[in-house]
Amino acid sequence: MAADQSRQERMAAAFMSVASVFIAGMEYIDRPEPGEFVEAEPDWYVTFNVALHGAILVLLLLALLRVPRMTADRPGLRLPFTVMILVGIAGAAYVVGVDLGLV
Repeated sequence: MAADQSRQERMAAAFMSVASVFIAGMEYIDRPEPGEFVEAEPDWYVTFNVALHGAILVLLLLALLRVPRMTADRPGLRLPFTVMILVGIAGAAYVVGVDLGLV
């Protein structure tokens, strides 16, 4: 059961990392050109996006803390999973920054 749980945690971390990088790429592609008029989004939508992307960021930070336990049965996966999660954290932080208007 423990090895199965580690596998599930690795799959969840991989999915969140890939999803956050995908969302960050879509945000980057969809950014407005300089001088372009942009219609404001509703407040509820902005709040929902910040909460959702913030939750993904928090879950990726927790996954980063759990990497040693997730990869205890497969030590060769420790470095690739750490790098993948760090890239996912960077993507999620970019999206949260865009949502908050910091980037």
